Amino acid sequence: MTISNHVRTAFTICFWAYALILMIATHAPARDVQFLVRAADYGLLDADKLLHMAAYSVLGLLAALAYGGLWRTTSTAAIVLFALLAVWGIVDEMTQPLFGRLADTNDWVYDMLGSAIGLAAGLFASSRLTARLRSAG
Repeated sequence: MTISNHVRTAFTICFWAYALILMIATHAPARDVQFLVRAADYGLLDADKLLHMAAYSVLGLLAALAYGGLWRTTSTAAIVLFALLAVWGIVDEMTQPLFGRLADTNDWVYDMLGSAIGLAAGLFASSRLTARLRSAG
């Protein structure tokens, strides 16, 4: 027994809703989102990079929960989803200049770090839930 189709559909909807919101947020004129950068001064890393990492962690988590079960093994799911999120991040960064934002390779690096964290958490949670369902059934 695996995660039900209803649950996977809910995660898929959440993934695409969040992806749309993230795409809009990363393409909004920089002056409209500066309050986020000022509000997130942690002193450890550049606040902008932390925001990229956090945003893509959520995207990776939702991707894993929505699509992680499409592959036979967790490692295959991780590789394929990470590659897709890497391409997503590149497209995200490369289209930002069209909206008055700067494309930044370092932003993409933090996007990928966040994606890896989110994918790992999501695939782990999904595998634990699937194992629990199998043992209960």
